[in-house]
Amino acid sequence: MTMLLCCKETNDLYRALVGSGISCARFDRLEDALDAAQPGEGLLLLADGNPRSAFRMDGKTSEETRRKQLKVYLEYPHTGFGTDYGEPTAIQWERLVAVSDYFSPEVEQLAILNMHGSMFAPIVVPESMTVHLALARVAGYDKAVFGLPENPVPILLESPDRSVLIAASGLSRFVSGRYAPTAAWRAVWKRILEWLGYGEAAAVLQWEPAVGVQYDKEASLPDQAEALAFDRVMTWFSRYAVYSIDAHIGVIEGFESTIRPNGRQLMRPRLRADCIAESAMAFAHDFAVTGNPESRFMAEKMMNTIWSGPDFYNNEPNEANYGLVNWYDRRKVYYGDDNARVILACLSTRNLLADDRWDEAITHCLLANFRTSGTQGFRRPFLQAPRSFAGTDGWKKYYEEDYTLYSPHYQSYLWACNLWVYAMTGYELFLKRTKQAIRQMMEAYPSQWNWTNGMTQEIARMLLPLSFLVQVEDTEQHRLWLKQMADELLMQMQPCGSIREHLGALEQGRYAPPVSNEQFGSREAPLLQENGDPVCDLLYTANWGLIGLHEAAATTGDGHLREAADRLTSFMLRIQIRSQQHPYLDGAWMRGFDDEKWEYWGSSADCGWGPWCVETGWTNSWIASVLSMRIRSERLFDTSAAASFRQLMPGLLEEMGLKSSLSDREHL
Repeated sequence: MTMLLCCKETNDLYRALVGSGISCARFDRLEDALDAAQPGEGLLLLADGNPRSAFRMDGKTSEETRRKQLKVYLEYPHTGFGTDYGEPTAIQWERLVAVSDYFSPEVEQLAILNMHGSMFAPIVVPESMTVHLALARVAGYDKAVFGLPENPVPILLESPDRSVLIAASGLSRFVSGRYAPTAAWRAVWKRILEWLGYGEAAAVLQWEPAVGVQYDKEASLPDQAEALAFDRVMTWFSRYAVYSIDAHIGVIEGFESTIRPNGRQLMRPRLRADCIAESAMAFAHDFAVTGNPESRFMAEKMMNTIWSGPDFYNNEPNEANYGLVNWYDRRKVYYGDDNARVILACLSTRNLLADDRWDEAITHCLLANFRTSGTQGFRRPFLQAPRSFAGTDGWKKYYEEDYTLYSPHYQSYLWACNLWVYAMTGYELFLKRTKQAIRQMMEAYPSQWNWTNGMTQEIARMLLPLSFLVQVEDTEQHRLWLKQMADELLMQMQPCGSIREHLGALEQGRYAPPVSNEQFGSREAPLLQENGDPVCDLLYTANWGLIGLHEAAATTGDGHLREAADRLTSFMLRIQIRSQQHPYLDGAWMRGFDDEKWEYWGSSADCGWGPWCVETGWTNSWIASVLSMRIRSERLFDTSAAASFRQLMPGLLEEMGLKSSLSDREHL
């Protein structure tokens, strides 16, 4: 049977039907389609322009469809069918919800689908019409867990005589609009085609998403898969992440999670120190792998952007914030975890480039964070100048305070920095306070831990400092702690290598899932709604699990940890983005991946960093760097620069107001 469609040749549904081998008759004029239609056939009138259809059903054409007893699917009607149509409106936080069992069992009632930033036409629906799909602001992973709010917006309606389906949006734009999840949208179109009488077409309809992944879940990986993935992500960095402002080269923050009606994601041009430093590390790794002088140039320039001040580096010795690095350019907010990643990435970069010109500034930053940490080895999540340093005691009040915060998110990577520099300098207080802090953190697990977006991420972040602790002081207790955290993390690892998110006690969560539909999209939030949602977070968890497992395996020689690191790496290789339509995404990784749907998906409750966001620093630079380490059989922990840092340390301790000593004695 030949299908009848009124649409342009570029319409997504038409292209999918033709690509699936389905015979189609396409018409540019509704009148021609009606003339060709045989009694009882189905006719699709599709919206090629968003948000208005080119096809108007007037009295004459409506009468013709009734006379021939046609079934009609119509997008964006202008008038008719006893309904009132409002002005086209853009989707904001609303998601599409199945409000009937019309698409069951594949898409059950209250299932959530996403049309991203598409347009829709508000409709006032007569009681005689049946609504099958509606837009609503709903909380949930892929099901509206709190039901529907009042007044959801009808999107797919059925006429009383069951002869017309009206879509108040361009449902046929599922490829260009990047609608998700793919399987649910296939089920929607399967049901619509069956209703139209095109059962054979419904059975074979397939399409390729505009943005996909590199390999299927069960596909065999080629021998050089890691090298290929590394090359692709570095190509992405070079083409789509780097900026230049005068003499300063850096990277953008990434691309936002919001997907526009044309499927595009806009860049986030905020200039962040951690992203730039971490990307410098990635370019330095590319230089180490390929010898490409351009990559060395990029890494050097990005290091200079960070450490030349004053955009990022506070280099006034008389200021209490001396040595601290701004969160983003000229914003004097100092997150400890962000400063830690700047230090870790820059230590790695200077080692890869064998260049000591930034050693003094890096050490200043490390000491600045150390002297704003308390006697127990814990630091407040962030400080801000001048407010946090008001008064005559400046930084000393933080160095002398008895403060604890059981949050690996904010604490653990500073501990890794301390241990790394201790290994190079022998400055005992780095070890003493850090060991004490780690001991307290481990004794507080899990009941006293404060998790940020989930408990899994907190566990993942502990692997790096514990690996470094075993490296500098290999004791049975330290190995037990590392094994405990690794075992806890691997409890969430799936056979495919995905590490799923898991929530801790909700009262201990900083950013828990929304507890109502109204709260959805109003603040930071996890990618899951409840434990069991099959989502992996590449911004907050799996990325840190990757470097953590890599270092843990290298430190301990544990074959089980090596196998876990291999499995997680294999997962990363498989889900690297592949897209010809959106080349600015090709080769990168997004935040949220569903290991059952096998596509990027998650609850989009987070107000800024949803499942489709792309982050240069936290996500892509660390994945790229670990791939390079694996290719070269190297690791992050590297004390080859010990002589330089040991020589610098006494003078900088004096300058920063800390006693110039490498002894065991505590000092203030």
